[in-house]
Amino acid sequence: MHTNQCPNCGSSNVVPRTVNDRLRAADPRGYTFEVALQLSVWRCRACKLCWQGQEAVAAKEAAYQNALVKRSLSQIAV
Repeated sequence: MHTNQCPNCGSSNVVPRTVNDRLRAADPRGYTFEVALQLSVWRCRACKLCWQGQEAVAAKEAAYQNALVKRSLSQIAV
């Protein structure tokens, strides 16, 4: 969970927003692919720092794992 505090200046004047992102990854065979996802990012109004919290890290990992499963299933169906 987010602590509502800037890791740079310590200010609690931070705001969340959602951004669209693309993650480039590779499957176990070495084939690269991209995954589109939405991430939560934070912005400090005091020092203007933008950062991704643990929510974004978890979302990236979940999107990657989900894409690998879908790729595996689509290769089985072929």
